[in-house]
Amino acid sequence: MQHRRLGRSAIVVSDICMGTMTFGSQVDEAEALRVLDRSYDAGINFFDTAEGYPVPSDVKWVGRTEEIVGKWLKTKPRDAIILATKVSGPSHV
Repeated sequence: MQHRRLGRSAIVVSDICMGTMTFGSQVDEAEALRVLDRSYDAGINFFDTAEGYPVPSDVKWVGRTEEIVGKWLKTKPRDAIILATKVSGPSHV
């Protein structure tokens, strides 16, 4: 896996950012954890989540992706992971 500096910062990220937007709905927790582990083992250190995931939006799933990613993060050295996130604000779920 190739890595590059993020802009002019000291942060170095993998060329691939692993998206997690279906974790907790289309991808159950066990499979999501396996995907995260395989990605990390392949050299990916850059992961994306959001407070509105998973998609498609449904009240019963909101925040589930972040719960899964958070559980997984506890098993890794925190300084080894770059976590991108975003906040979309109020939604119509």
